[in-house]
Amino acid sequence: MRPSRIASFFIGTFLFATFLLQWWQLPAYPIWIWTFLGLLGFFGLLGAIKHNKPITMMFTISLSIALALWTVAHATRSLQSQTIPSYASQKITLLGTVTGDPAGKPPSALYPLAVNLIDQSGTLIPVTGSVLIEDFGGWPEYRIGDQIRAEGMLELPKNSEDFNYTHYLRLQGITMILKRAKITSAPTPNALRPTIHLRRTLQSTRLWFESRINRLFPEPEAALITGLLTGERRGFSKRLLDDFAATGLTHLVAISGTNVTIIIGILGGLLFWLPLKWRFFPQIIAIILFTLFVGASASVVRAGVMGILGVLALQLGRIRDTRLAILWTAFFMTLFKPEQLWWDAGFQLSFAAVIGVTEIGPRLQRAFAKVPETLGLRDSLAATLAAQITTLPVSILTFGQVSLIAPLSNILAAPMVPIAMLLGFLGTMMSVVWFPLGQLVGFAGYGAAEWITETARILAKVPYAVVGL
Repeated sequence: MRPSRIASFFIGTFLFATFLLQWWQLPAYPIWIWTFLGLLGFFGLLGAIKHNKPITMMFTISLSIALALWTVAHATRSLQSQTIPSYASQKITLLGTVTGDPAGKPPSALYPLAVNLIDQSGTLIPVTGSVLIEDFGGWPEYRIGDQIRAEGMLELPKNSEDFNYTHYLRLQGITMILKRAKITSAPTPNALRPTIHLRRTLQSTRLWFESRINRLFPEPEAALITGLLTGERRGFSKRLLDDFAATGLTHLVAISGTNVTIIIGILGGLLFWLPLKWRFFPQIIAIILFTLFVGASASVVRAGVMGILGVLALQLGRIRDTRLAILWTAFFMTLFKPEQLWWDAGFQLSFAAVIGVTEIGPRLQRAFAKVPETLGLRDSLAATLAAQITTLPVSILTFGQVSLIAPLSNILAAPMVPIAMLLGFLGTMMSVVWFPLGQLVGFAGYGAAEWITETARILAKVPYAVVGL
């Protein structure tokens, strides 16, 4: 059996075993399981020595399952090592560092906080863990790296019938919520970690860029262009979000492998005059810069990795090597954080998108031979639709509804996405040099964004556009 097949079988077994273990998470698994896997591996190793292929696979199976057990046990121990949950259902004062972008609608804000200390009547008690701070005092007041004191009621997250809030927060390493907190700055002499300092700088740059978009474009097109370029959805009205959900277009404003594949398509088209191998490095650099620009969060880094895999697929031109690269990427990401495989829709959508680009994208490019390559239209259209085809089943299973109008809405909206992204970005940057020039360049980007929002608005009104499962 070829090494590539053995590797694919090993990774596939590991992913399947890890997926099943979400329903049996323990900090340590019974000794009889390890004994059984050890015996299975021993007989498999003997089979390998005697070149008995069926028995050799026993070794691969035992090794992959053992690694899955260790991965889940390690993640469970890490979660249980947090001491902050022991203070649940208490009014408490926390001291810590803001570690992420605020969420929520003004005037409220939700801040992820890495907690270092608890203040109990003047006594500082060291603790570990991350908490979501619920603040109604203003928007936005605190940034990544700010050290704050927050007082409120510490509670466990509550789930609803259609949304598991516990799983959602656990993906971010958060276990508790501090309700209606009173927040004040509490600077300490401790220097910020280099990673926090970098993320703080990137956040400031992104907020400046978003403010430029809001100056240049009217709503709701400004919110859409911001979502396409940075993944930020705070500016979306509830009605627009509902329209996008009903028409299957929400994925456009969630940073995943889909967004990065659009960037790849745009650059591939703009650099059509270069040989394929010379396009590789500009595309990789663009993906890295985009990843840093939008904040370099875990989900964005994952999307960037998926995008690089897509570029690598085009560069190698060997689908078998590309498939193995995708599998190894999934393996290491799951090994690092198995919760991604279980509950992270972005993780699942990113892999589905890159599979679509590598498997279906080349076929669609041949089908779109008559589409002009101007501004990378053909490449980006093929990449976008290919990603839609493979992400549709994941979206249905994740969100529990089927948008019957989604195929039509995506066909109508997809050609406008790269135009809105490219000209929206160029117009915004040129507005810094001379605002009227930015308006002139961004006008076509505004038209493309308006086409997308109007497509969503009109098609969302079609009877039975979306059907719940």
